Amino acid sequence: MTHQAQLFQTLQISKKRFINGIALFWGIVILFLVLADIFLNHYELIDSIPLRRLVNITRDDGLANWFSSIQLLFVSVVLWMVLFVLVYSKPNLIIKKREKIGWSLSALFFSYLAVDDGSKMHERVGTAFSNSIEARHAYNPSFISNLFDVFPSYGWQFVFIPFFGLIAIFMLLFFIKNLKTKTQIIFILLGFFCYGSSVIIDFAEGMDVKVYNSIISFLNTDLYSVEHFSRVIEETFEMVGNTFFMLAFTMQLINLSNYFKIKFVDSLKNESIVSSKK
Repeated sequence: MTHQAQLFQTLQISKKRFINGIALFWGIVILFLVLADIFLNHYELIDSIPLRRLVNITRDDGLANWFSSIQLLFVSVVLWMVLFVLVYSKPNLIIKKREKIGWSLSALFFSYLAVDDGSKMHERVGTAFSNSIEARHAYNPSFISNLFDVFPSYGWQFVFIPFFGLIAIFMLLFFIKNLKTKTQIIFILLGFFCYGSSVIIDFAEGMDVKVYNSIISFLNTDLYSVEHFSRVIEETFEMVGNTFFMLAFTMQLINLSNYFKIKFVDSLKNESIVSSKK
């Protein structure tokens, strides 16, 4: 009887099924969002304009943008949990200070991405920067304003990409060195590939529409369709990249599961006294 009671009190989760479950669920949601945009929105299988806007991947107030923000929030939470376990486990699992810096920076970066994706912070900051630089360039040109003047794409990329690029390189090298399995490293590489592809597509979107002339001619379609599906591919890359990062970091947390146990108590002080008596 005691053995059966202990089994009922223990929640056992298959590591492989849990990881596969995340991949399957997020994959189904992404597929649904893409198909809903294509058929319900672009090909207008429903007449309701508000509903078409809801499933329009290119809109910031649609389901896709909400889901992407939630993805990034979950990724950041998992990273903070990994950092917490590494720092507060006994014995301490972090030996070198740069490991703590690496996990902290990664958690902060994905936390920022979650906020940014929900608020479109980088686009708004980029627009504000563009307006400021263009106003100053008219009467007081500088090296930065001259460089910005010939930059062919969105202003936010001019401002953020150098910083994002440096952080991405640091995190890539850090994860390759500190993640425990080859599968995790593959997921990280795929995640960065998806992010990089998304940035490249976004860069092309910010250029002159003439870059699409060859595609329009080859597919015998119109500019609106090419621009729309370009944005769909870009957003899909982002969501798939988020999924790869989630899988890699969740595997890291699972690998550390032997070093922590969650227990809810009424008072931490009373719990510490009981533990010391044992």
